[in-house]
Amino acid sequence: MKQKLRLIQRRTVHYLLLLTYWVSKFFPLQQKKVVFATYRSDKLVDNFRAVYDELESRELGFQYVFLLKRFPQNVFGQIKYVFHMMRATYELATARYFIIDDYYYPVYVSRLRPGTEVVQLWHACGAFKKFGYSVLDKSYSPDDDYLKMVVIHRNYAKVYVSGEACIAPFAEAFGMDSSRIYPLGVPRTDQLLNQKRQLQVESKLYAQYPEWRAKKLILLAPTFRGNGQTTAHYDQELNFQQFRDQLGPDHILLLRMHPFVLNRPVVPAEFADQIIDMTDYPDINDLMQIADILVTDYSSVIFEFALLKKPIIFLVNDLNAYKEERDFYFPYESFVPGPIVSSFDDVITWIKTNQYEAEQIEDFAARFFTYQDGQATKRIVDHILTGALPDAAYQEEMKTV
Repeated sequence: MKQKLRLIQRRTVHYLLLLTYWVSKFFPLQQKKVVFATYRSDKLVDNFRAVYDELESRELGFQYVFLLKRFPQNVFGQIKYVFHMMRATYELATARYFIIDDYYYPVYVSRLRPGTEVVQLWHACGAFKKFGYSVLDKSYSPDDDYLKMVVIHRNYAKVYVSGEACIAPFAEAFGMDSSRIYPLGVPRTDQLLNQKRQLQVESKLYAQYPEWRAKKLILLAPTFRGNGQTTAHYDQELNFQQFRDQLGPDHILLLRMHPFVLNRPVVPAEFADQIIDMTDYPDINDLMQIADILVTDYSSVIFEFALLKKPIIFLVNDLNAYKEERDFYFPYESFVPGPIVSSFDDVITWIKTNQYEAEQIEDFAARFFTYQDGQATKRIVDHILTGALPDAAYQEEMKTV
């Protein structure tokens, strides 16, 4: 009965959006309208911020619409979200450019009218965990009723990825031709490669946390477990007492949980000077730039951190289960650029030994970033507006940067 009710709800929303799009086509397409739409954040951040700033700097007279709204957890919020999706559908039907950074349901419901381009600025760098059409045989996949109703990941005019190694995995995940997937970079990584910004970040954070200046900063930034936002959790045991006892007062642990995770680790008051929850800090790039070591698991944050050429430790105690549930585009054990450990105790041991292979991290970054010049945003905006791609001489030059 519950499953049947859910199917009725889905179909109701689907047909509402179909009707909304059909009606919206009677309104003129606005050649200067650019829409940014996501369910991941309520703020204009990361790739969206970078692309918006670049567009604005060119003074092209665009009108911007921002559909920035997290998907709510409660029933009343989800009902309101249906009306938000109806509005998004209208904006989609009347926009010149509709820019998204993740799965976005209204994009897939209807066949789009000519003149609208959906631009997929996927939120993650590299190609790591499988998703989309790559997981149809996994429990992570949408159920059959859902897939019969909607053609997921259709209608993308352009998809931007960090490097050539990502093209085949993304083509598989989106069920689309690889010719519309462009390895021009990820806009938010431009910040990481900007030395001036690096100094500004350090100045800002050291002003707020002056004790960090003489410490070694460990950033713990794992992904979530579960099938999505409503079931996301993280259950790895973290021994804060052992962290303090074995590493001493010269080490700070910064916790950065995935935004979907609701069961964040609770930091007892006696550890508050050394274990700091930075999950609500607005920009993870700042934390990566100031951190000395990253501890993660299956998070795509490894690609950005590899650009910084700093050590990464992989804390995983459920690798076989994760492979069964979701799997990876490349063999995990030989793919990740750092030691794989199964307990927080082992993480502490590796931090104490401080022995890492710098060349392994550099090779990893070179594999998944075609360019490391801090100009991804400019390349992508050029291509969105004109279709212009870097010429052969530029590509060859960037391979040596």
